[in-house]
Amino acid sequence: MKRGGIDMQNGEAENLYRKYFAAVYSICFLYMKNEADACDMVQETFLRLLQGQFAYEDDEKTKAWLIVTASNCCKSQLRRSFRKREVAFDAKAHEAGREDSDNLLLQMVEELEEKYRLPVYLHYFEGYQSAEIAKMLHINASTVRSRLAKARDILRLELEAEECPENKEMSIN
Repeated sequence: MKRGGIDMQNGEAENLYRKYFAAVYSICFLYMKNEADACDMVQETFLRLLQGQFAYEDDEKTKAWLIVTASNCCKSQLRRSFRKREVAFDAKAHEAGREDSDNLLLQMVEELEEKYRLPVYLHYFEGYQSAEIAKMLHINASTVRSRLAKARDILRLELEAEECPENKEMSIN
């Protein structure tokens, strides 16, 4: 049985799930900020894959399609949740299990505005180039580069403030 370019008999769907789960989950967690909602969005993303909304043979195009689809699923869910005013964030529970020294930067990336967060993640954690990110997000490559530069500046300032907390207090006043 073949569905939307995915051969269900030979385990192709399962192989794609195993291969791309981590990347899709990371994108979903960046948006949803909690494990349960992120897992729901991962499931929704792969469900769309199985429903035939997919037709690529190339691995990079497959990964890009999954990332964009995951991002769109998350954005749609957040809009629905916002309208219902039922948005609940479980970020503290997730942060409690982190090791501070190893995950401080990732935590800071998660806290960036959305327009900076996704390009940073795609570039530095997934290895995409500016032009590839631009195609995925439907923006100019120069916009991607400027957002990456701005995000680096923001992260640099936050890291400096973390290293010298007294500077952070002084700059607030």
